[in-house]
Amino acid sequence: MVTALRIATFNMENLDEDKVPPSQYDAPLSVRIAIMRPQLERLKADVLCLQEVNGQERSGQKRQLLALQEMIAGTRYANYHIASTLTSRDEPYNERNLVILSRFPILKFQQIKHELTDAPLYRKVMERPADPEASKISWERPIFYAQLDLGNGRILHVINLHLKSRLPTTIEGQMLDRYTWSSGAGWAEGSFVSAMKRVGQALETRIL
Repeated sequence: MVTALRIATFNMENLDEDKVPPSQYDAPLSVRIAIMRPQLERLKADVLCLQEVNGQERSGQKRQLLALQEMIAGTRYANYHIASTLTSRDEPYNERNLVILSRFPILKFQQIKHELTDAPLYRKVMERPADPEASKISWERPIFYAQLDLGNGRILHVINLHLKSRLPTTIEGQMLDRYTWSSGAGWAEGSFVSAMKRVGQALETRIL
């Protein structure tokens, strides 16, 4: 009988295979594995929740989590049960999947997004050209929920959640480039929209 559990969470920072051509911003997968695999091993987790795991494609096959498989090869997690967020085609998303690795069987899993709370409506006041009417402010990622079988009729409920960061949401007409705002008011509204996404999804999670 299980009397103690070790549960851990780890943001994998857009874990992916090497880009072609190479990106100046991303370390090669081999370097990331050398650094991150020992850290994952030290966690000694029975249940490991991961964020920002990218999917990879092979000709004639569904998208898979190949970079993650390479990351955990030879570790305690290689033979764990695995569940991830899925597209309508029943395959992992191209980017930023939520993943649960479990020593225990996964009975069920589901992703939840605006099923318990509606997306709030908001008209951006700083958008240029002007936003004529309010539009939906949707969460960027779903809530990922799973039930694990601990044996003897006991079920562990696990939520893997990746809330919107504090980085401001882009406001059209208020950006000089990807990282530079043209006005303080535009930056403030972008921060406000990000807060709506973050707190709104936290609310939906608590309702769950």
